[in-house]
Amino acid sequence: MIVFLDTNILGLVCNKNTSFDESQQCKKWFDTIFIRGVRIVTSDLCNYEVMRGLKTSSIRTGQVAPGIKSLESLRSDGFLEFLTVSTEALDLAANLWARASASGQTTRDEKDIDIDIIISAQYQLLKDEFPGQRVIMATTNLKHLSLFCEAAHWQDIKL
Repeated sequence: MIVFLDTNILGLVCNKNTSFDESQQCKKWFDTIFIRGVRIVTSDLCNYEVMRGLKTSSIRTGQVAPGIKSLESLRSDGFLEFLTVSTEALDLAANLWARASASGQTTRDEKDIDIDIIISAQYQLLKDEFPGQRVIMATTNLKHLSLFCEAAHWQDIKL
């Protein structure tokens, strides 16, 4: 099994606010699936979105957000694989967006970059690369992502 973390789940895993119950539960879930040998991936775009929020918080408070170190260590310690955005993924994303737009199922205004479409394209390429494995997107954004990939709330992804 391969679990692809959407931005909102990556943010929960990196959250250092120990009083935030959902974050604690999500970290336990992440640790459990990692220990059981699940391959866990995310996109560099999800990393960007989470890091952007953490750095903005750091500038506003004048203190380095603790989640920054957590996010960086996920990459450096090998707990999480970060997928780069390839030209192939961008081409597929443009195709997905055009088909969704033609059928009235767009997720964003046409002037937006629409990261959901790009990570959905990355998901589809990953699924094509590993045809015998289940690939699932862990998210809280089922409305948009389930249009383009198998997606589930992280709590519903069981082994």
